[in-house]
Amino acid sequence: MTLATPKGTQPLQVLLVDDNPIQLSLLRHLFQKHGHQTLEAQNGAEALLVLATEFPDVVVCDCVMPLLDGYQFCRLVKDDRATRHLPVLLLTAQGMGLARFWARTCGADRFLVKGRDLDHVVEVAVALAAQSTRPHTAHAVPRLAQENFGVLAIQQRLAEALEQRLIETALRDAVARLYTADHDTHRLLQGFIEILQELVLPGALLVAYLGDEGLWCHGVHGSSATAEDLTGLEQAAAEQSLFSVPLDCRWHPAAEGNERRRGLRDPILRVFPATTPGYPVVGYLAFVTERRAAEDHERLFEIAAEELGRLLSLEDSRLRLYHQAIRDPLTGLYNRKHILDMLGMELDQCGRFGQGLSIMLVDLDHFKAVNDRFGHPVGDQVLSVLAQRMVFGLRKVDQLGRIGGEEFLVYCPQTDMEGVRALAERLREQVIVDPIPGLPPNDRVSLSIGITTWEGPEDSADRMLSRADKALYRAKADGRNRVVG
Repeated sequence: MTLATPKGTQPLQVLLVDDNPIQLSLLRHLFQKHGHQTLEAQNGAEALLVLATEFPDVVVCDCVMPLLDGYQFCRLVKDDRATRHLPVLLLTAQGMGLARFWARTCGADRFLVKGRDLDHVVEVAVALAAQSTRPHTAHAVPRLAQENFGVLAIQQRLAEALEQRLIETALRDAVARLYTADHDTHRLLQGFIEILQELVLPGALLVAYLGDEGLWCHGVHGSSATAEDLTGLEQAAAEQSLFSVPLDCRWHPAAEGNERRRGLRDPILRVFPATTPGYPVVGYLAFVTERRAAEDHERLFEIAAEELGRLLSLEDSRLRLYHQAIRDPLTGLYNRKHILDMLGMELDQCGRFGQGLSIMLVDLDHFKAVNDRFGHPVGDQVLSVLAQRMVFGLRKVDQLGRIGGEEFLVYCPQTDMEGVRALAERLREQVIVDPIPGLPPNDRVSLSIGITTWEGPEDSADRMLSRADKALYRAKADGRNRVVG
């Protein structure tokens, strides 16, 4: 008697693969009892022949079988574009040793140890079929079933599958070593392109990355790629709606050996988002290459995009942690430790090359009264607004950090006393021009600034800060809103 399938569950067509006739019979009875149809094969080779004419929803396969075992069968299924999305559930009586490891490395979707209760096998198989993204629009025949099927063909395809896994492992390992070798984002991406170009060319590839510093887009092309190919790649990446600014890709010719073909036969253009679970898309990998190469190495290209996503996610996390370590969370300026470290390094440069250096200590006038009158949230807003105004009022070479509650430090490379005084006066005047959000229109927060300059090799950061602090004290004692040095 055939039972109806559970409510909400569609009947499945299940391919059962097992060399044990008793086990095969038990599985057949079990699935048919739940209303599912079954196909049967006694080893992996027979299963591949079944897949040449049938289109099952899920495969339930034993691991230990003659001619072609479950691990080898699964590897061939997952490496074939026609069947790679077909869910495979591996069963074994060997719950110990390397069985679970081999099941994972061959690409199996699930791995179960056989027990007395086989109902769990049906539940898992139904769940895998429900989660599958396999398209059902057409029946694609596996490549191995299209060829002169036999032992030699199976051995050759297995060798190719193992070689594919070796290449995938080598690719992941090369990218991992790249990350540990260099933590500069742009050099990381250039190294990634150098690794990948051996796989993609003839043709071209580009990597586009949207980071804190803006859009970065670099590409490499072979002699077989045309100007239209390069333009097409840029347009394809731009159409992904990630970038709000046009792509301005920097292209570089690749060093090509004599084995590189001069013309692309049946070219294809593909774009992969660089994604990692839990992170937004921050970049793309795009390439143009021959269709056959894209089909043969589709999984490699997907892995390359995954590795790029992982690379960018790790770099993004590293940069965020680094910025948290060196930035003041309220104003976004350098924090006390980092600005003082930078000042120390700048003074080392002064001692080595005899360059000038000046500093400012900046204090917000009557800031305590702002907090008392309007509250600390408004005070925080005032600090943030004035910090940004100071950033815009300084030169690009000047460095600004928050070293206390309402006190800031600026150091100005290659600047003498006259220069730093003029810069400080301009800064003082600029910050009080416009009203500050949160304060009455006529209320302004002015700056008192103490300045000093480097006095030679015997001078130090502590001495300079002490002189600037005394000058700042005099500026406040003389009425505030002034520069003293």
